[in-house]
Amino acid sequence: MAKITKIDPKNWKKANIVQLDVDAENNSEAVDSLEKWAAENGFARTDEYFLRIVMRADGSRVFRGICYRITREVKDSARRQVKAAIKRAKRIGADLRASRQTG
Repeated sequence: MAKITKIDPKNWKKANIVQLDVDAENNSEAVDSLEKWAAENGFARTDEYFLRIVMRADGSRVFRGICYRITREVKDSARRQVKAAIKRAKRIGADLRASRQTG
C-alpha cells in the first residue's frame, strides 16, 4: 500500500503548492495516493501522468508529485469553463439530457 513519506514544505497547510514523496510499488499506486491526499486536504494533483522517480541515499525509491491548493479563483474558473462548454454544445445542437442525469 502506498504511503506519503514526505511533504514539502513542512508547513504545507499554509502553502498553495506542495511536493509529496510517495513510497509505492508503481506509478499508478503513487498517483492514486496523491489523488487521495489532495482530495482530503483541499488540493488537486497536477496533470502529471508519470511521477518523477527519486532514488534516495539509502537506495529506496519514491515517486514525487506536485499538488496545488484549490482556491476560489480555481473554482470560479472551472465553473466558467463548464458554462462555456455547455453553451458551445447547445450551439451545435448537442443533447445534454444524459449528462444532466449522471452529473
